[in-house]
Amino acid sequence: MSRTKPALVWLSPLLLLLLLLSLGGLHPTAARYLPPGLPVIPNICKQPPPRSVGICTIQIEGFYYDPATLDCQMYSIGACHSTPGQSFGDIQDCVATCVHGRRRNQDLYVNEG
Repeated sequence: MSRTKPALVWLSPLLLLLLLLSLGGLHPTAARYLPPGLPVIPNICKQPPPRSVGICTIQIEGFYYDPATLDCQMYSIGACHSTPGQSFGDIQDCVATCVHGRRRNQDLYVNEG
């Protein structure tokens, strides 16, 4: 009886990273085994955008990273009472931080955790 060899499946490093993240994330020590040059998504990008609580006539706009689309989206909320969450002042900072995985010194946040 002949045995068939299992098919080898090659996944690109980025696809493998996305698959691991969708299955609950990486173990803290797993990052050292990733190929160099892959973007690492900071914790701030995993937080939901701010939400407004109650009614307010003042509106603020910002950008947040949406893991469902793997891109940055704009949000608009009432600013009187809002919950904390990820917020970027412009789309370039959001893309550089969350899509490309690059950080700049001014992109440090208190609620990043």
